[in-house]
Amino acid sequence: MFRIRDYHLHLPHITFDNTKDLRLLYAVRVFRDLGNKMAMFFLPVYLYLVGSTATALEGLPFSSFQRGMIVLALFYIGFGSIGFFIGIPTGKLYKKIGYQRTFLFSFLLRCLFFVSVFFAKQNIWFLVPAVILDAINAQMFWPGYYSLISKNSLKKNLGKDVGFLHTMIQIVAVIAPAISGFLALVLGIEVLFLVGLVLTLVSAIFTFNMQSKTSINAVSYKDFFVWMKETRFRQLAASFSGKYVYDVSVYIWPLYIFLLLGSVDRVGYLYTVSLFLAMAITYFTGSYIDNHKSKKPFYFSGGILSLVTVLRAQVATVVGIALVDLADRLISNVYTVYFDTMFMLRSKGHSVDEFFIYREMVVNVATVIFWLFALVFFIFFSGWTSLYVFAGIGVLVGLLMKDSKHE
Repeated sequence: MFRIRDYHLHLPHITFDNTKDLRLLYAVRVFRDLGNKMAMFFLPVYLYLVGSTATALEGLPFSSFQRGMIVLALFYIGFGSIGFFIGIPTGKLYKKIGYQRTFLFSFLLRCLFFVSVFFAKQNIWFLVPAVILDAINAQMFWPGYYSLISKNSLKKNLGKDVGFLHTMIQIVAVIAPAISGFLALVLGIEVLFLVGLVLTLVSAIFTFNMQSKTSINAVSYKDFFVWMKETRFRQLAASFSGKYVYDVSVYIWPLYIFLLLGSVDRVGYLYTVSLFLAMAITYFTGSYIDNHKSKKPFYFSGGILSLVTVLRAQVATVVGIALVDLADRLISNVYTVYFDTMFMLRSKGHSVDEFFIYREMVVNVATVIFWLFALVFFIFFSGWTSLYVFAGIGVLVGLLMKDSKHE
C-alpha cells in the first residue's frame, strides 16, 4: 500500500509507461485540469450572469434568463465554428514548429483568454476576443496532446495510462470546486480567471522541458472529407459527437445547480463531494480494461449513465442533486475510461496526428449543432429537460466507439 501519513488518502501502487515526455504531458494535463476546475468550472455561470445583466442587451425582446442563455450558447457556437475552420492551419503547426512551441503558443493564448473573459463583466464585448482566443488555443493544444499520449504509450498499458491520468486529475482537482466556489462568493467569479492564468503559466513550465518534436502529418480539408467518406470514421465521428453532448451537459450542470440554489459556493461543495466519493473507481477501471477484453462494463455503464443523465433535469432539492451527481460520477468514470482507452487504441498507427486533428474538427461541428439546439430549447421551451434527454441519447451514441478498425 502507498502510505505517506495515516490521515492521507491511501492508493494502491500505480504504474504507467514511464517516459519523460509522458510524465511531462501528465503534469501539463493535471495543472491544466486544475485550472479548469478552478476557473472554467464556473465559466457557464459567469457567461450566463454577464449576458443576463449586460446593459448592452437590455433592449432585446427577451427575459434576463433568456439573454443569459443566449450569450452562453453564442459563445460556444462561435467557439466551435472558429475551431473547425482553423483546425487544418493549426494542425500544420505541429509539422512546421513542433509540438513544444505549438503548446507554448497555446498557453500564451489561453492566458490572454483569461484576461479577456475577466474584463467581460465590465464590457460584454470582451467576450468576442475571448472566444477567438479560446478556440485557437484549444485547437493548438488538444490534437497534439492526444497524439503524443498515443505515441508514447504502450498499447498493452493504455488502460492503466488512461486510468492513472484520470485518477491524478481527480486527486488534484477533488477540492478545487469547493475552493473556487468559496473564492467566487467572497471575491467574485471573475477572480477565478486570474487563478486560471497562474495555473496555465505553471503548465507552460513543464512544456519547456519537453523534447521538441515535429510531426510528419499531411492534414488538409480535402483529406478530412476523404476520411469522412469512410463508414468506419463516420461511426467514430458519431461516437465522438455523442460523447461530447454528454460532456457538455455535465459542464453546464453547475449552472443548473446555481439557478436552483442561487449560490456559487453550494455548487462547488456539492461537486467536490461527488468527485471525492467517485475518485477511487477510476484507476481500477483502467487496470481492468488491460486485463479483460470484455466490453460489457462499457455498454452496461453507458446504458445506466444515459438514464442518470435524463434524471438530472428532474431533481430540484439539494439531496436529489447530490445523489444524481454521485451516481453520475461513479458510472461515468467507468464509461469515460473505457471510451478514452478505446479511442486511444483506435488512434494507433502512422496517421495518428491526422486522426486527432480530424477528431477535433468533428467535435467542433458537434459543438455548433448542440448549442444551436440549446439556443432553440432555451428561447422557446423550458430547455433543461430537453437538453438532458438529448445528452442521454448522446451517451448511447457514444457506445458506437470501437477500439479496432476492423471491428
